[in-house]
Amino acid sequence: MAALGRQAVRGALWTIAAGVATRAIGLVGTVLVTRFVAPDDYGEVTVAAVVVMTANQCSTIGFGQYLVARPDAPRSVAFHATLFHLTIGVLAVVAVLAFGGRLGALLDAPHLARFLPGLLASGFVDRVAYVPERVLVRDLRFRAVSGGRALGDLAYCVGSVSLAALGWGGMAIVAGNVARSVARTATFVLAVKVRDWLEVSRPSADVTRRLFAFGVPMSLGSLCAFASRRWDNLLVSRFFGPATTGMYNLAYNLADVPAIQVGEQIGDVLLPSFARLDPVQRRGALVRSMSLLALVVFPLAIGLGAVGPTLVATVFDARWQPIGPMLVWLSALSVARPVGWTVESYLQACERPRLILGLEAFKVAALVALVATVGRLGPLWTCAAVGVAFGAHALLCLWAVQRLDGLPLGRSLASLGPALAASAPMVLAVLGARHLLASGGGVAPAASLAVEVLAGAVGYVLGALVIAPGSSRQLAARVADALGSHD
Repeated sequence: MAALGRQAVRGALWTIAAGVATRAIGLVGTVLVTRFVAPDDYGEVTVAAVVVMTANQCSTIGFGQYLVARPDAPRSVAFHATLFHLTIGVLAVVAVLAFGGRLGALLDAPHLARFLPGLLASGFVDRVAYVPERVLVRDLRFRAVSGGRALGDLAYCVGSVSLAALGWGGMAIVAGNVARSVARTATFVLAVKVRDWLEVSRPSADVTRRLFAFGVPMSLGSLCAFASRRWDNLLVSRFFGPATTGMYNLAYNLADVPAIQVGEQIGDVLLPSFARLDPVQRRGALVRSMSLLALVVFPLAIGLGAVGPTLVATVFDARWQPIGPMLVWLSALSVARPVGWTVESYLQACERPRLILGLEAFKVAALVALVATVGRLGPLWTCAAVGVAFGAHALLCLWAVQRLDGLPLGRSLASLGPALAASAPMVLAVLGARHLLASGGGVAPAASLAVEVLAGAVGYVLGALVIAPGSSRQLAARVADALGSHD
């Protein structure tokens, strides 16, 4: 178990490090793209991408999760998963080409149709990479996974910025997506032996039944998870138009960095790790994982919200300044979402796909209901509604584990409390630094951002050492053990 723990931590470090590095480059690329692409165009590409991703998600059965949760499954299972995944994908592409363009008027995105073919091509290339990537995750080969993702993000950054500078407008973003998909897919396919995912085998009714029995509930849960992250863009477009949608999507993506680049990367590592533990060990591992996850993610999410207005003033031009207040409110989702992701990784390992479906259905229903009601009051109300929906989902996930496995809700919440409390000094330090700089006559936004980030980092470290000394030492020991071990 100790060796598995080191491997999991090392895998998390690889995926997080690669994600943070490429996300930093991606942030630079995003800033540069916004210099050449107007908010309206950016918003229409966002809506078109959500339409394509919805079709892709609806046609993705949870075969990949089955491969990860069943590490001893024979190669014939991977071949069946590949065959079904690509065949259903072709049907999805045809459906979007036939009907997707009609959504432009409904969603206040009149030029949506011109972005669909390129985004569909990108999505289908990603489908080719789906099973090889899941095989890599199953085999705990996180360096290859993080390397492929990093290469893809770099390809997107270079391609989209270069073409935007040449005047391609929104099509530069589409071309960047194609470049990312090609780079990721090439990396994953080359990293996996062909026979591990494409060794032809005779069609088996039993394998098919098992794949669909596990995968259909998982896919419905994944669709709900996707909807909770993307369908709010469609509502924003409907209520406020493409320009506001572009700003909202950009603010959401920035706020989501801690959840995506840290929380979900850790979740990807935890699923195969949980799958190798017995049920008693899993419960203890879940509590420890949430505690350590909170120490890493909470300060990133809350800190991003605290410095959000200064960050936006530093890196974006005047057209995009409204995203500053949006970023403050949306940072709440990166606090709540990794908690739900971790619990659902645990439930996947316990082979409870129907429960995951129920939890994800609740989240998307809460999100749509709140955005369609409270969110209509204005974009900032929409941002607040998103945070409430994700927070409610996280609490429901923890309650579900208590009901099913006897893990007390109070114990789960207590594992998150120290990191949350340690973030308070960080916020106070950021606000204090901002006030002192303003009272002294003010400085350039870039200098103010550097001072605020430094003050926040010092405030959090001191807060963590005082409020959560045990968890802090445990996290440091785990990281040191993972970095120093070579087994």
